[in-house]
Amino acid sequence: MHQCSRWILPIILVLVLLAAGCLQSTPGFSGTSTTVPAGAGAQVTSPSPGDTCSLTPGPFQTLPAYEDASITVDRNTITKHPDITTRFDGGRGLGMVRRMTVTVVRSDCVTEQEIRDNPKIGTSVTLTGTRTTDRVIVVLLMTSGEQYTVIDAGYPFPIKM
Repeated sequence: MHQCSRWILPIILVLVLLAAGCLQSTPGFSGTSTTVPAGAGAQVTSPSPGDTCSLTPGPFQTLPAYEDASITVDRNTITKHPDITTRFDGGRGLGMVRRMTVTVVRSDCVTEQEIRDNPKIGTSVTLTGTRTTDRVIVVLLMTSGEQYTVIDAGYPFPIKM
C-alpha cells in the first residue's frame, strides 16, 4: 500500500467529524456576557450559498422558581464595535446552572456561539453583532439535566439621536 494512501481515510474521517460539529444546531440563550476561560473561543459559522437563516425569535421557557436565574443582554452603542454582551446575574438557581450557551445569529446570517460552564455572578459572553437587529439565544443546562431556552429575541442596534 502506498504510504500516503493510509493517511487519506483518517483525514477524511476527521474532516467529516469537524463538518458535523459545525452543522449541528444547538439552541442558545443570549443577552448577558461572561468572562471567557482560557482556551475558550467562539464557534463561528458562515452561511453557505443557498442557506437561509432565521432572525425570527423562537419560543423561550420560564425557569421553575427554585431554579430561577437572571441574565442581561446589552448592545454596545459604538458603531465600530457593535458587540453584544450577555451577563449571568445569578438568582435563586445560582448553583444549579451547569452550562450557559449564548448564540448570536447576526443579520448577515453569520452565527457565533460561546459556552460557559458553571457560570458565576458576573460571568459574561461578548460576541460580535451588526448595526441592525441580531437574534440572541441563551440556553441554560441545569444540574437536573433539564435544558431551558430562557432568551430568544431580536436585539436592535441602538440608534443615538
